[in-house]
Amino acid sequence: MSLSASFKNRFGRDDGFTLIEIVIVMVVISIMAMMVAPRLSRFLGNERKDFNMLTGLVTRTFDDAFIHGEVNYLAVHLHEPFTDDTGEETEDVLQRNNAVSVLQRRDGQFVDHGRKSLQKMQFDDSFKLEEALLSTGEKITSGNVLIPYYPQGYSDNVIIHVLVNDEEQWSIRIFKHLKEPEVKYGYVSFEIEE
Repeated sequence: MSLSASFKNRFGRDDGFTLIEIVIVMVVISIMAMMVAPRLSRFLGNERKDFNMLTGLVTRTFDDAFIHGEVNYLAVHLHEPFTDDTGEETEDVLQRNNAVSVLQRRDGQFVDHGRKSLQKMQFDDSFKLEEALLSTGEKITSGNVLIPYYPQGYSDNVIIHVLVNDEEQWSIRIFKHLKEPEVKYGYVSFEIEE
């Protein structure tokens, strides 16, 4: 018995796929593509641009503080503004919401950084900066979070939770000694991650 005859006997017929088998495979692939494509196209659209802009600003803030020997503050202006019941006025740069800016201290006041590469970034409501987790365990859900970047090349550990399109939860984790933040799907915390 030849090898090809043995192969035919073992695995059955040698006719190939039937038309109905090919149609079923195509239907299954089409259904899978319809489920994945909308989510993927949304992420590859504005949201991806927003994540890139935000993580790029974090990196530039780190570099600028180190190169120029200045303390820079990455100001995360959360979506929910801070309400002050005392009636005291706050600085204009701290009245923003759902934005990120780089600030410096000048004459006892926070002011926008003068470099063009560190300008304020405003996000629309499809990209909500919901809350920030500090390494001390504090959770901030409204107002501003000021993350200092020191000339020695470090900042603070902070996690920023972002809600995309009112349904997708993302985390941007800023590490104390790394200039590149990490973007993760889901809301993470400072607990040990698996």
